[in-house]
Amino acid sequence: MSSGARQTTLLTPEATPGVTPANPTWDTIRFTSNTLSPTVNTQTSDEIGAGRISQGSVVSSADIQGDIVGELSYGTFDRLMEAGFYGTWTGDVLTVGDTRRTFTVAKNFNDVGVYGLFKGMHVSVFQLDIPSDGKVTTTFTLMGMDYTDSETAPTGTINPPTTTPFMSNLSVGTLLVDGRSLEGEACVSAINMSLDNTLQAQRCIGTKKLGPGALIATEAAITGTITLAWSKASWQIWKNTFSRLPISVSFPITDGLGNSYLFNFPALEIDGDLPNGGKRDIIELTLNYTVAKQAPTITRVSFVPVTSVAVTPGTASIAVGATRQLSASATPAQAGQNVTWSSSAPSVATVSSTGLVTGVSAGTAVITATSVSDTTKTATSNITVTAS
Repeated sequence: MSSGARQTTLLTPEATPGVTPANPTWDTIRFTSNTLSPTVNTQTSDEIGAGRISQGSVVSSADIQGDIVGELSYGTFDRLMEAGFYGTWTGDVLTVGDTRRTFTVAKNFNDVGVYGLFKGMHVSVFQLDIPSDGKVTTTFTLMGMDYTDSETAPTGTINPPTTTPFMSNLSVGTLLVDGRSLEGEACVSAINMSLDNTLQAQRCIGTKKLGPGALIATEAAITGTITLAWSKASWQIWKNTFSRLPISVSFPITDGLGNSYLFNFPALEIDGDLPNGGKRDIIELTLNYTVAKQAPTITRVSFVPVTSVAVTPGTASIAVGATRQLSASATPAQAGQNVTWSSSAPSVATVSSTGLVTGVSAGTAVITATSVSDTTKTATSNITVTAS
């Protein structure tokens, strides 16, 4: 008997579509559902035999496809996103391109010793769903070229799964429409996106493969919906339905460690019906959008931990009533630079949120800068206040 908790999904990139590398390096994928399966297409015999019983059927082809569904976490699905966009992460920015990327995906039932290999897997559709209350989920619909299975586990190097936290609706930062925040004007309650590569299967005779000989990407159709509260601001956006003027939408999704993805849609054409509702309902507007002419981008920003904080000057002397500006910096330079300031003796010297020290009375005080990103990282400046 097999337990769902004993399933694993492994993924390795292919150099030649449909051919598993000889010494593969596998990524262990975090997932909630893996529906990959070969589905055979058959032709039933039309022969007339001695009796009325069917003469059986023969396999003519197979559809090798299914969904890998997961909870969005930083770095977990970057290869699949890249394949879905037919693009390349360049300077940590991904957009729609023309580069085909295929994988061998291993679907393993480890407790019963059954291992399936799905080869030549293309990302047909990439979907992102941000609910009003819940986890942000990704769905990768895959289509493949061949399938084999065995009682032997896949060989090669197996990388462990990522450990970054998954994200929820609360991970979504300020949403901008045409560069303007809708906070307080039109509450956005849900967003989803679908990138459909409109893959077309090309059947080839003589390959002896279950699946098609080739899968060809055609139009990249990017659509989705945005649900927002009905208000004057949302009415003004909705009116673009008639003008066909595109709108831009951007928003970040940031995990608990500070890693983030920034989604930017520079040109969306929108459609939608006027909303309605009963007297006990909150009226919301659902906008259907289609990407037009300008491709969206995803920018990934890795959190860089703070290793140390420094304050300059390290010592200073000021008179009562005088001020001295302190500055703080964190290393490495890519880490978050924001700090909070505090004084050990506010009756002697105070410090503002920007590091401006003011002498209050004669004495000494220690001014501390604490990293916002990591409160265990601090630095100090010793301040002497002299009588004026």
